Amino acid sequence: MDLKTLTHMFPSHKLVMGEQFAQENISALKVRAILDWSDTIFVNCDFSEARFHLLMVSGAIFFNCDFSGASFRACDLDACEFISCTLAGTDMKASAVSDTSFTDCIIGGFMGPDDFHCCSFIHPRYSRAAKIDGPMPYVRVTTMGHPLFIYKTAASWHVHSHNGVTNIPLEASPELGADILKALSYAEACIGHGEHMAVKEPS
Repeated sequence: MDLKTLTHMFPSHKLVMGEQFAQENISALKVRAILDWSDTIFVNCDFSEARFHLLMVSGAIFFNCDFSGASFRACDLDACEFISCTLAGTDMKASAVSDTSFTDCIIGGFMGPDDFHCCSFIHPRYSRAAKIDGPMPYVRVTTMGHPLFIYKTAASWHVHSHNGVTNIPLEASPELGADILKALSYAEACIGHGEHMAVKEPS
């Protein structure tokens, strides 16, 4: 989908192009000027490392935007579309995201929302070149420490934790340790069932 198609499909939407919101505190920006981002198309905008707080957006479209490292806190995103966006390291755990689609987005390191059932992920990617294999962007597994966010690509598992990212071959070695092997087994079961299972300690 290109910009011309987008604007013809949604003629009543406002258009914002090429804005730089990088490392902005969006809640502070909201104080300076009342923001109404509903029914707006954002194209080629940079939201990297931005801090969103109490932002309520409905019906917005984000096209080729960068949300790398952005944080959403107590926000409400409803009926939005993210198309060809970068969501690497984006944190939406503390926000409500419903009826929202993510198409051809890079979501390696993406955290949240906890409930994906009202969202759709179409051709999710770990990076620009690596497609995520599975119907959900990741499987979240609780452990004795911090939760693990596990992705599967054609070549390897990608395990995200507070220590960073660990890439593990699909044929996992027993030397990895029992906890990691249990987590990978649980993630494989989730992907095999075609749904994101409840967040719990792997058995």
